[in-house]
This record gives sequence, structure tokens and C-alpha cells, in this order.
Amino acid sequence: MTLLLVIVFSLLGSVGCVLLASLLFMGRWEFSVRGKTAVLSYATGTLLGAALLGMIPHALERLPARTALATVLAGIVGFFVLEKLLVWRHCHEPGCQVHAQAGPLILVGDAVHNFIDGVAIALAFQQSTALGMATGLAVIAHEIPQEVGDIMILVHQGYTKTQAMLYNTGSSLTTLVGALLAYWAGRHLATITPYALAVSAASFLYIALADLTPDHRTQTQLRITWLQGAGIAAGIGTIILVQGAGHAGP
Repeated sequence: MTLLLVIVFSLLGSVGCVLLASLLFMGRWEFSVRGKTAVLSYATGTLLGAALLGMIPHALERLPARTALATVLAGIVGFFVLEKLLVWRHCHEPGCQVHAQAGPLILVGDAVHNFIDGVAIALAFQQSTALGMATGLAVIAHEIPQEVGDIMILVHQGYTKTQAMLYNTGSSLTTLVGALLAYWAGRHLATITPYALAVSAASFLYIALADLTPDHRTQTQLRITWLQGAGIAAGIGTIILVQGAGHAGP
């Protein structure tokens, strides 16, 4: 049952998000400024909640606090370096300077990013169904706007809509690869699980704070600020509800 859930949430967080993003893009539907702010803020909240209320506490159950937090710190620094090497970060705008690189490089960065998402989903489900669902939800929440942005960027760089969708689908399948490898490793190498959870939490924290949050940091209007705060609170609240429902179950 755990393996089935891992596969389902990995596919929803990868191919499912690409297909939804493709439908939105090909239907010429675009986020309004407020809509994009709300979606990205909600995604930020789910990532922060999953990392700080789920993954890190589970890692702390099996590792000394100093070791677990040092692993998170090392992960954040590592993802900063990875971002510089692979340009995996997304500013969700087609004209963004980050996306001045060639399309294939963006796809490679996406593939690495998606692989790490898959690892996070599998390891979380091995800890508990509640943590797995919360982690899967956080992946889906931040992947949908990201995939819309990816398709926009690839089309902007000369790819056809169909090519952009197919290439993005291919890079998203590394989510399933990462999930299956982590599921196997987690069952056979249990000692690495708390370290891998800490690194996965670092990934979520880095995406939330270095990727999603700066998109609207310069928007200082009071209404937008309230909307951002409400979106982040809603994301965190969703994670709390999902984990609470899972723990309350039979």
C-alpha cells in the first residue's frame, strides 16, 4: 500500500502537474497578479510546513539535534551550489535573467529538482501516511506554477507548445525515478533515512525562501502583503490539518 501511495503522489506531483500546466497554458489562461501571489504564497506555506513540522521533527526522532540541523544546513548550502551549477531555480517569469540560459540546461535543472522531490515523497511515506500526504501536497502545490512557468519559458525560447509539454513531461518523470530509488534504499538502508529526510527538508526550505518568496518580495502594497500572509498561513494550516487527520486515523 505504501509503494502504491508513493507512485500515485509521485505521478500527481510530476506528470499530473505538467498536464495541468499544459492545459492552462494552451487554453491561454494566465494567473492574475493576485492569483499568482496567492498560489505562490500557498506553495511557500506548504513547503515550510512540510519541512519544519514534518520532515525535520521525524529526523530529530532518530538523530541528535546538532547532527540533524547540521545536515539541514549542509543541504541548504549544497542546493545553493547546485542552483549555480544547474540553474534549477525558477522566478516564474519568461523574461527572468535566471532563464537566459538554453532550454536544455533548464530541463536538466528541472530533472534534478524533480528527482529530489521524488526522494522526499518516498521517504516521507515510509515514516507515516500523514507525512507522506503532506509532503506530496507540498510538491504538487509548488510544481503547478513552476510547470506553467517552464512551458512559458521554453515556448519563449523557440520551442513549440507540444515540444515544451513533451520535454517537460520527460524531465518530470525523474520524480518517479527518485521516489522508487528512495523507497528501495529506505527499506534496505534504514540508517540513511533520517539524513535523507533532513536533506529533503533543506530542499523544501531552499525552494520556499530562495525561490518562491523573492518573486513578490518587492510588492509592498498592503493588500498584497495581507494576501501573501494569508496564503502562507493557509499552506501551513493545510499541512497541519493533513498531518493531524493522518495521526487521528485508525
